[in-house]
Amino acid sequence: MISGSIRALAATIVLCGGAGAQPAADFYRGKTIQLVIGTGEGGGYDYSARLVAQFLPDFIPGKPVVVPRNMPGAGSIAAAEYVYSVAPKDGLTILIPQPTFLLEKINDRSRKYEPEKFSWIGRVDESVVMGVTWHKSPAQTVAEAKLKPVVIAANAAAGTSATIPWALNKMIGTKYKVVLGYDSSANMGLALEKGEADSLGSTSWDYLETKREWFADKKVTIPYVITLNRFRKLPDVPTVLELVDNERDRNALKLIASTSTVGRAFMSTPDTPPERLDILRKAFEAMVKDPKFLAEAEKRRLGVDPMSGEELRAIVADVMRQPADVVERMKEVTRPQL
Repeated sequence: MISGSIRALAATIVLCGGAGAQPAADFYRGKTIQLVIGTGEGGGYDYSARLVAQFLPDFIPGKPVVVPRNMPGAGSIAAAEYVYSVAPKDGLTILIPQPTFLLEKINDRSRKYEPEKFSWIGRVDESVVMGVTWHKSPAQTVAEAKLKPVVIAANAAAGTSATIPWALNKMIGTKYKVVLGYDSSANMGLALEKGEADSLGSTSWDYLETKREWFADKKVTIPYVITLNRFRKLPDVPTVLELVDNERDRNALKLIASTSTVGRAFMSTPDTPPERLDILRKAFEAMVKDPKFLAEAEKRRLGVDPMSGEELRAIVADVMRQPADVVERMKEVTRPQL
């Protein structure tokens, strides 16, 4: 016969075990998740973030409220540093930055965050950028651009529209002549149409989706994509990594191309409790497969090409551990060329 004291002890153990298990399954009930957006209102990152904010709660046990909060500044550096160092590490803060924050850390190690230590949740879509060649360009391929000068319309010296042509000039001997100062993809595209430029060093697939007549009328070709892997919608177009023939140069380009592959990714603070990160990852994975979510993304003309949090973490870790000589090579080949 079990004594009263033993019976009471058993009940206490059961209750403590239940109390310990309950927060993992029910932690988010009645809570609010802060979704920090590292860009201003409007634009692809903001639109994707707000779509996720609308649908993600339906897949988290307890259905918390997700509140978007724009925190633009310094290419998402302000948002990254806030989430890394200031936000509570309790699973109630999510960040979507511009992926160039990875390169900012590589270029300036004093930045107050370590990208590989964020709790990566998942990617909703790539952020694919690519070169564009106008049909009247004297060189229609990268190989021909090694023989003939090609005028490239670009925005700023730090952007891939300039840095990728400069890198290819130094790495494989192309003769790209970069003209800076175009302040938008629209103006760069207009430069092609007006004959001011022969090609674009890079522009986004989102922008090209608005110029479908260019493809229908065979006015443009795509010489390369600036990603780690070939773009699903252009499977025959090589990545920039495929254009070079030595490992050091490929790794240098990998640092740049990684930002497109990381794309519109979501993460939480470092040291998020593992059980809560698991909840967020599973919710995100279910959301990006949900027919209603996919239909709404299509309605808003937002791409969906998901990647898991663990895959993202592995890519970021690989990028961040590239040796100093590779980082120096990236800096060397992307310096402005007059």
